[in-house]
Amino acid sequence: MVLSLICVFFSALVIVCFCIKKIIYVAKKCHLFDNPNEIRKVHLDKTPNLGGVAIYITIITCAAIFVSYYPIPKINYIFVASIIIFTLGLTDDLVGVDPKKKFFAQFIASLTITVIANIRFTSFYGIFGIGEIPYGLSIVLSALFIIFLINAFNLIDGINCLAGGVALLANIVFAICFWQMHQLGFMFLAVTICGVLIGFLFYNKTPAKIFMGDTGSLSLGLIMAVFSINFIESNYALALLHKPVFTSAAVIVLGLLIIPIFDALRVFTLRILNGKSPFDADRNHIHHRLLDFNFTHLQATATLLVINISFITIVFFFNSLGNEKLLFIIVLITLLLNGSSWLLLNKKNNKSNNYDIVSDNLLVE
Repeated sequence: MVLSLICVFFSALVIVCFCIKKIIYVAKKCHLFDNPNEIRKVHLDKTPNLGGVAIYITIITCAAIFVSYYPIPKINYIFVASIIIFTLGLTDDLVGVDPKKKFFAQFIASLTITVIANIRFTSFYGIFGIGEIPYGLSIVLSALFIIFLINAFNLIDGINCLAGGVALLANIVFAICFWQMHQLGFMFLAVTICGVLIGFLFYNKTPAKIFMGDTGSLSLGLIMAVFSINFIESNYALALLHKPVFTSAAVIVLGLLIIPIFDALRVFTLRILNGKSPFDADRNHIHHRLLDFNFTHLQATATLLVINISFITIVFFFNSLGNEKLLFIIVLITLLLNGSSWLLLNKKNNKSNNYDIVSDNLLVE
């Protein structure tokens, strides 16, 4: 099995690099670029944004090979949902998609996963004292979670290597967890995605030769949602047999995906409080906040990945506390970090304003 994992990993790495080179060539020939013509854009040069095509093609190709040996339950329905999201992302990258149509496509994909594939949450796992939940509520909550995570990954794809780096960290951990839980099909898929993302990040590092675009970020969001639900539910099934691998599986997922989850919750809340649609684009993301501290793309990404690794360490170290207590710790740390960064940014802006006032006074005198 180790040899198979190595073969799958390097096959994914080689295939994605080959595809990216070809896509960059075609993008330049056909002038398919992400133009830096919006205020929220932080890149300065025209850059191909179809890296997600290479990511998706490679994942599907490798999955088609290993799935015969290490099957994944309901993989055909997962593929159907992924095709819907891939088509949505590609259309958005090329010509743009109305937010309502985008949400509708995500809704159909989420129902394919939750209703047809039956990949859904069945319990609150003791959080707030709630256990099993009714089927209808299970479908609604699971579908909302999938749609939320799809968009959360799309939102953090604003600076080089961030979305890919977060997804890489999550897939490394998921691969190890699925191995411990004997979910070999999902383990091979996670290892495949690790190879794909390492290849992509080589071309996405500053100065970026390609972006993953909505095709990549939306597809990764869908896969991470499926992984998260399967991880939590598989552990819950083992718990019913008194053989759980993890005590706090639900909060482990929160720790793994804390960057996209927190950023999406924060941005949606700010937009609603300001009387805007939660889907209106702006420059209020956590990576924008770091750029306002004069961080480079590499420094901002590295900072957020270190924070992500810290949260992953915390959730595994305190796994035995249980979901409820560990959730309180994660929320508290998150709020403290957010409050600290807000205070520091305000202090920096005040200093800057004071300096401008002094400079203006000197000019007047």
